[in-house]
Amino acid sequence: MTKTKWSFYNIWNESLENREERELKPRHNIWASELGGSLVDRYLKMAGVQPSNPPNPRSLRKFEAGNIWEWIVGLVLKRAGILLDEQEWVSFQYAGLPEVTGKIDFVAGGKPDWDKALMDIKDFGFPDFITRVASDLVNELAQKYPLGMDKIVLEIKSCSSFMFEKYETTGLPADHHALQIFHYLKAKNLPEGHIVYVSKDDCRLLEIGVFNPSPLEELYRKDIETLFRYLKAKEQPPLEPAIDFNREQCKFYPNWRVMYSQYLTKLYGYKDQLEFETKYRPITAKWNRVAKRVIDGAKMTKLNLEVIEEIKKDYVDFEEVVKGVKK
Repeated sequence: MTKTKWSFYNIWNESLENREERELKPRHNIWASELGGSLVDRYLKMAGVQPSNPPNPRSLRKFEAGNIWEWIVGLVLKRAGILLDEQEWVSFQYAGLPEVTGKIDFVAGGKPDWDKALMDIKDFGFPDFITRVASDLVNELAQKYPLGMDKIVLEIKSCSSFMFEKYETTGLPADHHALQIFHYLKAKNLPEGHIVYVSKDDCRLLEIGVFNPSPLEELYRKDIETLFRYLKAKEQPPLEPAIDFNREQCKFYPNWRVMYSQYLTKLYGYKDQLEFETKYRPITAKWNRVAKRVIDGAKMTKLNLEVIEEIKKDYVDFEEVVKGVKK
């Protein structure tokens, strides 16, 4: 009798890619996870326009990798006895504007039985390093907050080590992540939330606080109002620029709102993300090299001066930004 050959990795990979996608239909509500994203993409999605570039297998696997990390964090919170709620749908709506809805990852806090929490962690069968982390978490929280802890919202975001180090260096979350968690705080009338970044490459964690009330509300409301204005007029918003200019750091990046657009081909004419990156990564690298030379006060070559003029065609305020960074 011939044994049938089988493969674990084939089953694993195919299962990861076999993700059931939500059917795209016209809708009136805004998803919290879309806040701060490309206006034109959001306009088309809310109109029910089918994407020209739906998530590819690699993107689907990255989504599931994020879900795995979220699940691990949830388990640690639960066994530590500080998980109060998870995956709760919440909504908020300003008068006359679209409703914003979304699902909170976790709400944590309270006053657990710390001894029971340590026992639950020990008995669960976590990998050694997760057991250490969870036990250390309980011991530290028990020492610092013997009377219990305030309720906070936790939003878990996995990312590459490159992006992790950017968040760690600046101490700032991505704008769209901050707006997303602010929505949850606004909807639940809670004062504090934390965005927890997990580096998928080396398991490091970074936690950045977001608060309510805060100046973020102005950006939150403006984002909703701007999208609503286009929706009401049935006017497609303008396309995103290919290059994003971070004026606080005087750095250029290929615009993620274009790069990850599900309408990349339809709106911008690029076959896929690789074609877009192949064109713009060398350009932004060149612009960043010259910008750094200008900031450092290095002697400008003829080529450097040509690059500066190239930058100023798209960003007329480049020299003013440089002066600000120098200060």
